[in-house]
Amino acid sequence: MTISRRDFTRYAAAGAAGAASTAFAGEVFAAFGDKQPITATVTGATARGYPKLVVEGLNAIVREAYPGSAITFKPSSPGGGLVQLASGDATLSVSASAPEIRHAVEGKPPYKESLKGKFAYVMMLNDNQPLHCIMTRAWAEANGIRTFADIAAKKPRLRLNLNEVGNLQATLGGANILMQVHGITPQDIEKWGGSISRGNSTAAKDAFQDGKVDAFITASSYPDSQMREIAKTRPMAWLESVPEKLRQAADFWNYRVDKVPKSVYAFLDHDVDALFQWTSMCAAASVPEEVVYKYVKAVHEAAERARKIHPSLAQMSGEFMVRNRSGLPFHPGAERYYREKALLK
Repeated sequence: MTISRRDFTRYAAAGAAGAASTAFAGEVFAAFGDKQPITATVTGATARGYPKLVVEGLNAIVREAYPGSAITFKPSSPGGGLVQLASGDATLSVSASAPEIRHAVEGKPPYKESLKGKFAYVMMLNDNQPLHCIMTRAWAEANGIRTFADIAAKKPRLRLNLNEVGNLQATLGGANILMQVHGITPQDIEKWGGSISRGNSTAAKDAFQDGKVDAFITASSYPDSQMREIAKTRPMAWLESVPEKLRQAADFWNYRVDKVPKSVYAFLDHDVDALFQWTSMCAAASVPEEVVYKYVKAVHEAAERARKIHPSLAQMSGEFMVRNRSGLPFHPGAERYYREKALLK
């Protein structure tokens, strides 16, 4: 069964209400104000890159808050992390975004079955990473391209780098949805004499700098220092979206549209509208309340320190952590902490 975004949100509200009535009915529940250690395995990030830095930084905060805690990092991927939660092989998973969560709940590929009810929401980690749609200035000028709509109309030969197929938030939640709302498919690019290459963000930027691709699409915090460096030797331009199409893409995944200021990159001559993705932390539904409660408590109380771990965590605060665009109910441990702090009503 396919779940619409409206139903997805409705299920989340019902799940949250049910969790609240169970976890907060009466006064009979254990106090979690002690300093007893917890044990947790955190996954959802690869062995390299900034998500690992985020995980290790947050884990360090929790270890210090609860001395003796065994908080370990288990490399995986945003989508694979949810599978590990469902199987009981991990406690918490980072980097989960709308595509992974929706496909996991619905049992769509790459998931072999629905994982609905096997994991729950813990906290928002970030929604400050705009989708960078970058093309070389030479290619743009030669083909008269400023927007995705221009590509759809003119059908130029384009060497485009997209992320790995298995990275759902970068493909389904990023390049694919932007192309889709403008009426473009990867097959169209090839039919028009172009090509599609695959690789992560670093590989895309390397290929762009080496002149192997004309454009790439990747989510990144801004300013992206590597992109600034590349622009010094390979002039670039922002591939813009038609405003109503950008809003359509954002609505599909419950993302937001915001401005990337022209002051961020020297190659921008005006503020550009961009699709800003969000990522979250989720927990296995079977994880005890105490574990999630203490993890959330430690991060919240050290929010200032968390914001310094990586630019992607720059928004970290109680009010931000409690934002939930996922369509999932809160894990009872997270919900209990947020209600105690009046962050949830």
